[in-house]
Amino acid sequence: MLKAKQVTIIGTGLLGASLALALRAKGYRGRIVGVGRRVQTLDQARALGCFDDLTVSTAEALEGGGNTGKGGSGKTEGGAGGDAHLVVVAAPLGHFREIFTKIAQGADETLVVTDVGSTKASVCALAEELLPDSIRFVGSHPMAGSEQQGPTAADGGLFEGKPCVVTPGSDTDERAVELVKALWGLVGMRLIEMAPAGHDRAVALVSHLPHAVAVMLVKAVTVDGGEVLDVASSGFADTTRIASGDPGIWVDIFQTNREAVIDSVGKMIDELDRFKKVMVRGDSGALKRLLEGAKEARDGWDGASKRR
Repeated sequence: MLKAKQVTIIGTGLLGASLALALRAKGYRGRIVGVGRRVQTLDQARALGCFDDLTVSTAEALEGGGNTGKGGSGKTEGGAGGDAHLVVVAAPLGHFREIFTKIAQGADETLVVTDVGSTKASVCALAEELLPDSIRFVGSHPMAGSEQQGPTAADGGLFEGKPCVVTPGSDTDERAVELVKALWGLVGMRLIEMAPAGHDRAVALVSHLPHAVAVMLVKAVTVDGGEVLDVASSGFADTTRIASGDPGIWVDIFQTNREAVIDSVGKMIDELDRFKKVMVRGDSGALKRLLEGAKEARDGWDGASKRR
């Protein structure tokens, strides 16, 4: 079980609200507090019935889970046991500097901080720079989401069976790591531990590149006015679904993982060039081998993921 007296979720959009729903569904009995930027979003989150309190003030939320504020339970040793206060930053990457600064102002010895950011090296560097006790920061990235936005799209089953990458540093407090792992394990995620830079290289290929490809496919189809969309159906819909994601969020993701994304785009260009050369030659045998290789790899991954 999750041994934390309070979970404060900064960001009550899709991921933050889904996490609150999942924690309640899995039997978490502690206090769940949501922090948002807009009253309208908080009202939508309140309607879900999974938050004990909602506020636009990070300071107020941290006080509620601290040693001396309302809801506190006295000082604890190390801050990662049953009296720990776990903060999950579930806001867009562009807001992390502001949020970490506010957390630093209200931090106490009970506080353990994690996040859901899609890139990790930049986030871990910010934590090292801004958080006063960065050894109790544990980077994490739940590989779950949707092109939908906001608490109205929240889904308590969003995390079930999906991978979650945890990126502790060499000096990260082990109890903090275990607390963060317990959080994601409780909501049904498969835990993978990686270094921040390794995570960023991996997600550039399996997450960031697919989004870029979906966007470019939409652009290619619509460059001449998009009349061909009249005959588009499920294949185009499946391939381009993620292009409907929030552009502002994706600007942050691409910029904070710029080098790895550029490298992954280069790999994609190489594969497209290989495909183009096969087509130019009219080599049916080579074309079939290319298609069969991709099918085998995709089917193998799909089967393995379903068995987990």
